[in-house]
Parts: sequence; C-alpha cells; structure tokens
Amino acid sequence: MHVLFLGPKFGNSYLEYKALKRICKKVDIIDTNLIFKNTLSLKIFYHVAPELFIWKIRNFILSKIDTKYDLIYVRSGEFLDKNLVLQLKKKTEKIVFYCGDNPFVKRDKFRWRLFLGAAKLYDLLIFHQKSRIKMSKDLGLKKTMLVTPPYDKNIHIKKNNNKLKKNIVFIGTWFPERGIFFKKLSDFGLKFKIYGIKWNKDPNFENLKSKIKLGHVHFKNYAKIISKAKIAISLFSEQNKDDITRRPIEIAAIGTAIISKNTKSMKEVFKENKEAIYFNNANECFKKCLYLLKNTKLLNRISNNANNRVKKLKISNDDLIKKIIRRVQNGKN
Repeated sequence: MHVLFLGPKFGNSYLEYKALKRICKKVDIIDTNLIFKNTLSLKIFYHVAPELFIWKIRNFILSKIDTKYDLIYVRSGEFLDKNLVLQLKKKTEKIVFYCGDNPFVKRDKFRWRLFLGAAKLYDLLIFHQKSRIKMSKDLGLKKTMLVTPPYDKNIHIKKNNNKLKKNIVFIGTWFPERGIFFKKLSDFGLKFKIYGIKWNKDPNFENLKSKIKLGHVHFKNYAKIISKAKIAISLFSEQNKDDITRRPIEIAAIGTAIISKNTKSMKEVFKENKEAIYFNNANECFKKCLYLLKNTKLLNRISNNANNRVKKLKISNDDLIKKIIRRVQNGKN
C-alpha cells in the first residue's frame, strides 16, 4: 500500500506517521508545518480569514504530489478546502481524516471553517470522542469512525523506577478553568508541578510561577516527566467539550497513576478506584491525591492495573493505523 501522510512532522501527528511507516510498504509525507513560515500568517488563518490562504495551501500541497496513492491519510484537515479535497481525491483511492480535535465548536475561532465545507468529501472521518460522532451526524456526516485515543508503544513505556518517582504533575496548555483549578489546589497546600504553554496568561501566574515550567513539552520529554511522577492529573478542555483524550491513555501506558476529572468516557476505559481515581472538583482532587500518596500499595496497584488495561485494549498507534486501514479496505473495524 502506497500512502501519503498529510500532516505536521511534529508531536502525535509525527508518531502516527512513524506508525504508518512501520505498517505500510511505502509512505510519503507532506509536512504541513512548512505551509506557514511565520506565526503571524497562522494567526490570521485561525483568527481572521482562512480563505486568504487557500491558493497558497493548494499550491504547496499539490506541487508536491506527482503520483497516485492507495490512501491519503490527513492529519491537518483544517488546511484543506473543498476544492483541494476534490483535487486530492483524483490522486488516491481513499482519503481519510483523523481529527484529534473538535472541529464543531468555536474554541479555535475560524480554524475549522475550511474543513466544515469539505467534510462530506472524505471517505472516512476518525474521532475519539463520542460527542464528535453525534455532532458529525447532526451535520449529515455519516462516514465516521470512533476510536479509543491511542498511545505510542515506542515512546510511552513503563519503567520500573518507583523509588525515584516524585509526587504530582500536570502537563497541558493553560485554559482559564485550569488556572482556577490549580489555584485552588495550591491554596489547599498540595505540592505539584505544571508543564505547558500559555500559563503566563493566568491572573494568578505570579503566585503559581514557582510550580510552573513554561513551554511546549516534546513527546519524549513528556514521557520522561510522567514516568518520574507518582501521580499525573488528567483534565479536559471544557471549551472543546472533551471527556477523554490521549493523555490519560499515555499516562497509563507509562505506568503512572491517573487521577482524572470524572467523565463517562473515562469510566468506560478505566474502572474507578481500580485503574484510575476520579474527582468532581478541586477539593476532591486534593483529598484523593493526599490519600494516594499515603497509600503506596494502592497507588502502585492502580498504576499497574491501568497499564495492563491499555495493553489489553490494543490501542497503540500501530493498532490504530491497522484498524483504520481495515475499515478503509473492507468497511469493517
């Protein structure tokens, strides 16, 4: 199978590309990170008018394709307008879009406007949120597939270093509700470390600054930080209507205990008090973190159970790619 991967050579997208290369005979890549050479253009695309860049994007992508593919695997669907998808369909048997985000809400301004005009043209749209499937159907999009968020078997690896583990970490981008949440945890006296971008925007940043390391966390460093923590907190974007993401799956695969915002989708993957601990508010999170830190056997049992769970589920990036290819080829999961 000859596949074209259309997405950024960066982060989870890049890990999926590498999984594709392990599974398929031949995989080419168009790195969509190279479309915009400066952040100003990207900001205009997201916040003002993505239509201004349609011709630039079309020329960038189409100029790099000189053969026909069995499959085009899209990871950057926000950049593809209706006419570009129609052009790409002439160069492949099937075109799919794996969307790890929510293109149906307004959190990201105009980021998804081009995609929404092109969505019906894809042979398959893949999401890992049940709410995305429902929103798709509400818009008349029937060719959808629900998958459990994956982890990478070569990056998210369990290490037997329990004696070296520190206490509590959170890795993620700042959002207002997250700032409020961690301010409460700090006021309660909980010791934790935050890694991520935009936390300097928080009104309480000066008070939280000693607990924050600003900047993007590369996936290899991400795995290293999580592996050295006893507990990793899992939160979901309210604006994005998330109730499960890759993060708790990756945390479990790395072998660290998960304490997560209580959601139905999380409980469908991890059994409460056996494979993960759940909380409804900052006060509950604080109390349950303290309890876990005082009960090492329980903490280790939960992390081991969750680790075994993700292995049994067979939801690595390689498993995900195989599942998508099977669906594309014969319509079955």
